[in-house]
Amino acid sequence: MPTPNPMTVNHLVGVLCRARKPNIVVEGDDDVIIYRELAKRIGILDVVLLPSGGRNKLLQIYERRGEFSQVPVAFIADQDMWLFSGIEPGYEDVIWTSGYSIENDLYSDAGLERLLDENETAEHQQILDSISTWFAFAVEEYLAGNSPNLDLHCDEMILPGQTELDTGFCTRQGFRTPNPNRVQQIRSAYKLLLRGKQLFQLLVRFLSKPAHGFEKASLNDYALYNFALKIPGSHPLLDRLMEEVKRKIAAHKPTS
Repeated sequence: MPTPNPMTVNHLVGVLCRARKPNIVVEGDDDVIIYRELAKRIGILDVVLLPSGGRNKLLQIYERRGEFSQVPVAFIADQDMWLFSGIEPGYEDVIWTSGYSIENDLYSDAGLERLLDENETAEHQQILDSISTWFAFAVEEYLAGNSPNLDLHCDEMILPGQTELDTGFCTRQGFRTPNPNRVQQIRSAYKLLLRGKQLFQLLVRFLSKPAHGFEKASLNDYALYNFALKIPGSHPLLDRLMEEVKRKIAAHKPTS
């Protein structure tokens, strides 16, 4: 979940109305960490990154874009559960992540799992099986019109040292066995379809072990984001997002 922004939609629209530079509206402060680095990498320097405090607020600002049409503004949003239900109409000019969230696009591009050793890889894959089963249940709940609890740390779901879903957790969440086809759909493309924050949390669990040379106190999700951003090589999903930003800003035609 993006870090809440205490500023109201009205205030943020006012900020854009007074803007002198191009703006990129993103969901939260966490996203700014990633997008600022991407903007530098692709040469978008003279731009303001504006966190909105979540997708709902971002889309409300987008719906009022006519009020600040004099300034180039690009909107980047996570698909979240719309990845499974489809993006709702009316948001065609929003730039959407390829995966569930920006963390998924970063995870998929970075290839961080190669840091795991052979024994860890087997355990890691077993845990991914379990998380995929849980998330398939959450997707089915969402598609049925319910509101599953998604803001969960992977350690709540699967206790450290274990590979299966915790029984107590399943009871508290009202878990039921999901359709195996849904599980397979998610498991076969987990880098994009599982919740990205949990993918990074799981890697932190493994990479915090002394054998990997990371200081446990200094390794967290955000440190791993920065590490992933600095891995050399192509980042096609992330680069696609920023290229779309460049195109939207370049194509902007101010209206009076």
